Order: sequence, then structure tokens, then C-alpha cells
Amino acid sequence: MTDQQSRRAARLAAYDRLREQRPQLFENPPGAAFEIVVDPVLQQQVADDSAAKLGRAGLPEENGDIGVVYADRYLLLVRDAVRFRDGGLGVYIRQMSPHEGTGAAVLPLLPDGRILLVSHFRHATRRWHWEIPRGFAEPGADGATTAAREVEEEVGAPAGEVVFLGALDTDTGAEVGGDEIYLAYLSQVPAERPAGATEEGIDQFVTVTPDEFTQMIRDGVLGDAFTLAAYAFALARGLWPKAA
Repeated sequence: MTDQQSRRAARLAAYDRLREQRPQLFENPPGAAFEIVVDPVLQQQVADDSAAKLGRAGLPEENGDIGVVYADRYLLLVRDAVRFRDGGLGVYIRQMSPHEGTGAAVLPLLPDGRILLVSHFRHATRRWHWEIPRGFAEPGADGATTAAREVEEEVGAPAGEVVFLGALDTDTGAEVGGDEIYLAYLSQVPAERPAGATEEGIDQFVTVTPDEFTQMIRDGVLGDAFTLAAYAFALARGLWPKAA
């Protein structure tokens, strides 16, 4: 067996295990615009065609493989062979969590109606963002558990009541599943950041009034998608705090 054959076989074996573990991610509902193809012969054909196209573009042919093409503790990248509506074959790539569990973002609300925001340095954008706490799920954790944990880890205060606001499909073009958005009532803001917050890139807290929060949106200071979603959900559910 060649190196290419071994690599492709390993990626497809991981793909087949994922299909067994999470079959809902591979369903073809009636009328699906892109049908996932699992026939090994067709998968091989799609991989060959994709590798050839990439090679002509000066890109690594291995990027044309079908299956689980990347995996770590936080992320899986999966390339599916698909059949389009015109009958042609091609590929789509998807990003997903390596385990089942629900990520969450949580809007921390103080008794006087102020909202707590954290200043978080994000590697992807290489800059600081004002945002609400959020994080990946631990294996098997539901959204409420994740929300409470993130408040504890990023703010250093136990969440009181945790209220579900809504489910957010983060990126329907590339990402499988999404995250849940919660509101958490805090009794106070700790005087110091919790241990580990600095290592995560959190250097500062701020508490803002509802009016100040909306002004940050208008000024372009606050643009994090999870934070904006929490604002929209809270408004729609009548849970956004009233301005003083």
C-alpha cells in the first residue's frame, strides 16, 4: 500500500467511526441540495478529482482527501464527498467538535442591571475584543453546565440563576452545530480576576449600563457575534435590563 493509500484509508476509517458515533451529522434529508456520498468507490473518485485540481493549482494533493482530515482536542475538520443537484460530484468541508457536548456563551447581569464584559485577546484576529464569557463544552456537558463553568473560570464568581436565551447556529456555511446562549445573574463582580484568566487572554473586566452597551454597538466597539446574539435574544425574550 502506498503512502497515499494508507493516509486516505486512515482518514476514511476515522470518518466511518464518526458516522457510527454521530449518525445525525450525516443524514440526507428529503430534498437535500448536497447529498453526502458514502460509497467507497465514489469517495475515491472524488478524492482523485479533487487532488488533481489542487495539484494543477500548485496546492498539496493530500488536501483533496475525503474523511477526517484534521483532529485535535477542540476541532475536527471533515471533508465529505457530495452529489450536487445536477448529479455532479464534489466536496464540502465541515468544522465540528470532536465530541458531543454544547458550547455556550453567557451574558452576566448584575442586580442593578449592569452587564459585565471581559476584554479578551483573540489569536484569530490578533486583537482585543469586548465580549461576554464563552467556551467549548466538556464531553457530554450541556449548555447550562458550560455557561456556569465559563462564568466561574473567566469572571471568578459563581453564577446564580442561569437562564436559557436561545441556540445560535454560529456558521451555517462551514460549522456543524452551534452554541447556546444564556443569561446568568451575578451577585457581584470579584475585585480580582480569577487564576487562569490572564493565561486565557482576559486582562480586564468592565460593567456597563444597558445604554452604554448599546452605544458600544453603535460605536463599533462591540462586535463579537456571541455578545450581539445574547443582546438580541435577551431583547426578544423581554429579559434585557431596563435603562435607568
